[in-house]
Amino acid sequence: MRELWRILRFVKPYWLLLLASVILMAIVGAMHALTALLVGPVFDRVLNPGAPDAPVRLFAIPIWGGDVYLRQLVPDWIRNVWSMVAFGILTVFFTKGLCDYAGNYLINYVGLSCVTDLRQTVFEGVLHQDVEFYEMNTTGRLMSSIMNDIDKIQVATSHMLADWLRQSFSAVGLLYVVFQTDWRLALVSLTLLPFVLVPTARIGRRIRRTTRRAQDDAAALNQILQEALSGHLVVRSFGAERHEAERFRNASRRLRRSSLRYVAQQAIASPLIEFFGALTLVGLLTYARTQIKAGAMTTGEFTSFVIALLMLYEPVKRLTGIHNIFQQALGASQKIFEYLDRPVRIKDRPEAFHIARFESKIVFDNVSFSYPTSPDGFFLED
Repeated sequence: MRELWRILRFVKPYWLLLLASVILMAIVGAMHALTALLVGPVFDRVLNPGAPDAPVRLFAIPIWGGDVYLRQLVPDWIRNVWSMVAFGILTVFFTKGLCDYAGNYLINYVGLSCVTDLRQTVFEGVLHQDVEFYEMNTTGRLMSSIMNDIDKIQVATSHMLADWLRQSFSAVGLLYVVFQTDWRLALVSLTLLPFVLVPTARIGRRIRRTTRRAQDDAAALNQILQEALSGHLVVRSFGAERHEAERFRNASRRLRRSSLRYVAQQAIASPLIEFFGALTLVGLLTYARTQIKAGAMTTGEFTSFVIALLMLYEPVKRLTGIHNIFQQALGASQKIFEYLDRPVRIKDRPEAFHIARFESKIVFDNVSFSYPTSPDGFFLED
């Protein structure tokens, strides 16, 4: 969680755009819920010619109270129920599409700008490190972190963040729909939700560890590739092609194992949700059969409830996948912040004299220097 807050610091300059995208995605979520509500009048009024000509109630306003009717959402010149429903469906989908496009663009702009700033900060920090840092971190590992690790953060803070906002607001709106239709039935339907969320949280923690191992394996593979290609003359001179090929093969296999471990952990969430969703649907149909016969619920109300519940499982399913991708990004960010947290040990004195150009000679006076990986001690000792 600490890594997440540090990433969010880079979002601060773009908070107004982020706020606008949140509002737009909230509208998308509301339109998603309204879609499920518009299904009820189709079954109760449009497909039921014998139904009484009464105002069509859609939902109650939370907190403030009061009911919202279908007629209030359409122009006065539309009087036919089917025309009202058709107009409402077209308006809902148009509004949802427009807000989804604008919100998605804004959140991606924020995410990409945030990651651009992060990559620049990391690069500048690495540039100012001393020789010891470069002795401890290979070129391939640094390149892998600055490019691959930050790419994973970019996916999480742009595409996945937009999807997370969209699915979260949709889930909230659909939850309201199912609870206002029949809160008892909603509670029974959602009792299986903890059986999905608890394993998902555990899988997310494992994915973070697996991602870190996979990134290390990718960095090792990148280093072998960089060494072999940049030193190809040495490799050919010593006839070490077979040795280098074997090193590359072993590193590739390690990367494959860690990547497959991540795939296996991520793929388990979707079947889990679908199985519990099927159990819920069977129970709902059994309950609805008795309620409709007793007159406690209309066909349209039950249809709206089921559609809202089925639509709710999709955001939950997507959110579990997004959670896993966020965990992957947090795992990748650990190495990035290790670079940022490492202090610059060699700094110029505040009163250091700036030399405009080289004139005659360089003198090392009372200076000692060594590579930390050198077995022979000091390379330079005065």
